[in-house]
Amino acid sequence: MNTTTTTALDEPAIWLGCLSCYNNGRLNGKWITAEQAAEPEAAETLNGLATLETVGSYIARRCVKCFGDEFDVMDYQLIPKSCANAKAFYDNAEQLAELHNDDKLALIVILAGALDPAGLMSLDELAEYHESFYYGEHDTDTAFAEHYADEVGDTASVPEHMRNYIDYEYYARELLYDFMSEAGHYWRNS
Repeated sequence: MNTTTTTALDEPAIWLGCLSCYNNGRLNGKWITAEQAAEPEAAETLNGLATLETVGSYIARRCVKCFGDEFDVMDYQLIPKSCANAKAFYDNAEQLAELHNDDKLALIVILAGALDPAGLMSLDELAEYHESFYYGEHDTDTAFAEHYADEVGDTASVPEHMRNYIDYEYYARELLYDFMSEAGHYWRNS
């Protein structure tokens, strides 16, 4: 019997399983990483979980263990909720692997948790939002406000000896009307 196994926790992956096997009290499935899913023809056989059977003019996927025809994602890691179904995962596998290799996927998953908890935005929309509106990682809201004020030049007109009197806590509260933060990362609201 094929049971769940662990994968590296830093890889985008799904645990895809046969629903018929699951409903009959056994686990038949496996962890599939985005790199594995991006391989040619991986989606056709669901990375070896299914065989292809011709039924008239229709090609059906059948479980290699019980010949069931329904598969579902039972767990996922390091992917946005919008990619947490088999079709979306296979459709976006190449982009997920690419974003992971560029060290952007973890931030996009954090962004998706804050901006899109229902999983309605596509991976492209999330990646574009991240590229356009990301303002970095900071330990506190106050540290973010200080960095932002320096970056946009708000403190340039304040004499050096007066800068210690700037109320960055208040400034941070005001900034967070226009920004969102999650896990120490900041994005401008669109």
